[in-house]
Amino acid sequence: MDLGALAWVERSNKITIEGGKKISFKGLTYGLITSPDTGRVWLDRNLGATKVAESSTDSAAYGDLYQWGRAKDGHESSDSGATTTLANSITPATNTFITNGAIPADWVNIDIDNSGALRIDAWADGGVNDICPIGFSVPTDAELTADTTSATTTDVININTAFSSFLKLPAAGTRQPHGAFSGAGNATVLWSRSAGGRFGHFLVIYHNSASFGSVNRTYGFSIRCIRD
Repeated sequence: MDLGALAWVERSNKITIEGGKKISFKGLTYGLITSPDTGRVWLDRNLGATKVAESSTDSAAYGDLYQWGRAKDGHESSDSGATTTLANSITPATNTFITNGAIPADWVNIDIDNSGALRIDAWADGGVNDICPIGFSVPTDAELTADTTSATTTDVININTAFSSFLKLPAAGTRQPHGAFSGAGNATVLWSRSAGGRFGHFLVIYHNSASFGSVNRTYGFSIRCIRD
């Protein structure tokens, strides 16, 4: 085994596969889980989570909260600061959460990526803002639907069924466009890589409902990566 190659992998924040069942990625080790409905492979926890959820309110399983289309640059952390200065690039040189309470709102200036097309590509495997391990991406609407709210699945229809599903989804809540945190223990919210108009698409799960919607890209939501 080339130990030098392994060191390069670690320095580059790439992944190592341990027997094909686990992935070490950016300081955390994730398991791989296979959907009983679609056969697709997912990470076993949200990005940034230190463990698989043992309940819907397991805070150690909440993970990080990303703004739509943005890289892992520090803004996603629960202790990151906030700024009102909008970015002039989809790869801003700041580790702060960018606030913007307008409707619609974005964390970049309006003429940078109005349609969201740049960030759809940026969040794909190998994209400039790729936050998932090699071979994985932020899921699209279709990919999330197929393994959550599709009629062919054991439907995810509320927080309880989200947790009891093979994905073990916790109710991590959100970070609001003005920077405050809310909904922990009461809402499971996942970004999709899809977009529409000037909004990002997302899946939201409450105590008695689950649905897809479009919302300001300044929100901070959870991410669950799927293998391409």
